[in-house]
Amino acid sequence: MTNSSYAAAGVDTAAGDLAVELMKSAVAKTHGPEVWGGVGGFAGLFDVSFLTSYRQPLLATSTDGVGTKVAIAQAIDKHDTIGQDLVGMVVDDIIVVGARPLFMTDYIACGKVVPERIASIVAGIARACSETGTALVGGETAEHPGLLGVDDYDVAGAATGVVEADQVLGSDKVRSGDVVIAMASSGLHSNGYSLVRHILAQRGIGYTDTSAELGGVVGEVLLEPPASTPGRCSTCSPTPTSPGPSTPSVT
Repeated sequence: MTNSSYAAAGVDTAAGDLAVELMKSAVAKTHGPEVWGGVGGFAGLFDVSFLTSYRQPLLATSTDGVGTKVAIAQAIDKHDTIGQDLVGMVVDDIIVVGARPLFMTDYIACGKVVPERIASIVAGIARACSETGTALVGGETAEHPGLLGVDDYDVAGAATGVVEADQVLGSDKVRSGDVVIAMASSGLHSNGYSLVRHILAQRGIGYTDTSAELGGVVGEVLLEPPASTPGRCSTCSPTPTSPGPSTPSVT
C-alpha cells in the first residue's frame, strides 16, 4: 500500500514521524546509562546487570491509564499534564509494594495524529518519568480513523520496578503502633472523573468557567497533576541498601 493510499484511509504516517521527532528530546532526558539503543527502536532495552547484587530480586510490573480525565484535557485543549497523571497511576502501584521503578512504556490511541499534541502528551510523561527516576524506554502512537474522533485520544502505560523479596510491602507488615503519614494531595488525580464530570454537568458548570471555590478555571484546576510520590516518599523512608540504576539528570 502506498503512502498516498494509506493517507486516504485516514492514517498520516508523515504526521506520526514528525510526532516522534518532536518528542525525542524529552524522552532522551529520562535515559541513564542503563538504557541501550536510544529512542525509536523496535523494543526498549535496559541493562539490569546491577540485579546481580540483589539477594532475591523480584520484578514488579503495573499497567494503568488515566480514565476519563482525558475528556477534560480534550475539552480545554490542554495536553501537557495528562502524561504526568499516567506516570503517577502506573508508578505509584509499583512504589506501594516497596519496589523502585526502573522503566516505562506508553501507548497513545488517537483518531488523528496531531504531532504537537502527541509530543505534548509524551513530554508530560517524560517529565514525570524524570521526576520519579523512571526511564521512558519506548511507546506506541496508534491512529484509529473511524473508530475515534479526530480530537479523541486515550493513553495507557506500563512500568517495571525491582524490590528485594524480603522488602516487599504489604498488609502483612502492618503492626500495632506503626505511624501513618498522610501526604497532601494536589487534586483528584485520575480517579473518579466520571463522577466529577457527572456532577459538573448536573450543575451546569463548564470546564472554561471560573470558580472562586476551586480557585481558578474549572478545567485547569481539575487537570492539576499529582506530585511525585517517589520523591516525597524518599523523605520519610530509610535509604535503600540495595544498589540500583542511576537516576538520570534532568536539564
